[in-house]
Amino acid sequence: MVRRNSIVEPVSELNKIKIRDNGEPLVRLNGRSSKIVVLPHWRTGEPQELWARQTVAQMLERAASCLPKGYKLGIFSAYRSIAEQEKIYRRAYQRFKRRHPHAPKNVLRRLTNRFVHPPDIKTPPGHSTGGAIDVSILNSKGQELDMTSPFKWRTPKARAVAATYADGLTEEARKNRELLTRVMTKAGLTNYAGEWWHWSYGDSCWAWRLGRKIAIYGVAPEPKR
Repeated sequence: MVRRNSIVEPVSELNKIKIRDNGEPLVRLNGRSSKIVVLPHWRTGEPQELWARQTVAQMLERAASCLPKGYKLGIFSAYRSIAEQEKIYRRAYQRFKRRHPHAPKNVLRRLTNRFVHPPDIKTPPGHSTGGAIDVSILNSKGQELDMTSPFKWRTPKARAVAATYADGLTEEARKNRELLTRVMTKAGLTNYAGEWWHWSYGDSCWAWRLGRKIAIYGVAPEPKR
């Protein structure tokens, strides 16, 4: 059974996926292709160095080659250590706790799990395997295409249209998402339908989306910088 469009990827189901890491190395994404841009850190604005599994990097090159002339893929997150994932998870959990001060812990965990893969379960976070990347598209002027109108990207309200096929998008945003979906799918990556920007290959979520029983990427060792 293929579950490409599910915005719920249950932890209980992901934990059933066996992992047989194929040992593929992480490779640096910076400077790899003229059609791939490593974007500054979305929260701090600082330059960053990003890594992904070798096959994923090759898939990104294929996706970028399918874009219209002058357009590029913008990568804003890729491999993360487990420690980095823990920090992101704690930050998201505390954000939901502030918004819902009376919610029990299990509800806060469910809310957080929808947007950040928990680092403390059997299934490793996709980003920590090197198989997951967060991506957008840049136009010929180097500007990110509009994927979230009528809401501004990277604001709390934009979460209302985070799902890849969310209702309420402008025609421009919808078409831009269709373009991203088309090139990424053609390259062989799968999308977490709860977040239009999150794509992966080889991790447990990828396996679950395609109805496979085995993932080929486990937690990747930190790259030698």
